[in-house]
Amino acid sequence: MKNLVRYSVIRFMPFTETQEFANVGIVIHAPQTGSVLFKLANKRFGRVSQFFDDLDGQLYSNAIEMFHFELKRIQDFAKGMRGKDLAGFMDEVTRQREGFLTFSETAALLTNESFELVLEKLFEQYVGRSFNTKEHRETLLVQNLKKQLDGITRYKFTKSKLNADYVSFELPLVATDRVTTKAIKPLSFYQDKPLKLLDHGEFWISRVKHLLNSNTLDASDFLFAIDRPEYNDKNLKAAFNSIEDEMNSLGVNVYDVHDLRNIEKFARFESENVDNFKLIH
Repeated sequence: MKNLVRYSVIRFMPFTETQEFANVGIVIHAPQTGSVLFKLANKRFGRVSQFFDDLDGQLYSNAIEMFHFELKRIQDFAKGMRGKDLAGFMDEVTRQREGFLTFSETAALLTNESFELVLEKLFEQYVGRSFNTKEHRETLLVQNLKKQLDGITRYKFTKSKLNADYVSFELPLVATDRVTTKAIKPLSFYQDKPLKLLDHGEFWISRVKHLLNSNTLDASDFLFAIDRPEYNDKNLKAAFNSIEDEMNSLGVNVYDVHDLRNIEKFARFESENVDNFKLIH
């Protein structure tokens, strides 16, 4: 006989303004049996600090410790509840609230496996693999490029918001020498569907168009750093080629993320070139 299991993913979201989050736990409940189980990532979870590079590590550690005690309290309180009573109680527990740790929407599955095994499988699915996403890949690309560029230009590339007439948005790598502003956007194209790939590329192409049309940036001062796999699927390859053509049509720089020679050349400012300075007697 299969049992109904309802579950929510626990998310760590320290910066509400960006809406970026990392999956750090699972809570499940079985209305028929009254079981409530949960599992959280360790307090020392290195991938969280890698994902949120500007985060105070103690913030996550303290938050996950307090959440563990809160879930234990909820687990104890739910003892004896069954059916609609338990489902209603857990719906209230997992509803959206402000805070560093939040819950996803509740999902459900039917299983004849033990609840402990279900919990382990869900934890592995959502937490163990939660960083294998284009968002995480792009975060790592930004970190790696920033370290590389910090060594070749005295104008630091940092996260910054740019204004384009009636809109403004944030880019991960922006630097200025007060005469020229340069921006770099790494893009990962590891999507598994052509439409997802197109949506991701066109989202950023549209934003860059706003920057160029408002004269916020010159096309020569913007760079797309592209992370692409070798596509085995002809439709994925065609979708990427279409996006790459659109990027090039903007007149901006488009380099492979591993083409460090050209990326470093782009990142240097004219004002850093000693040949541009003449001694005045």
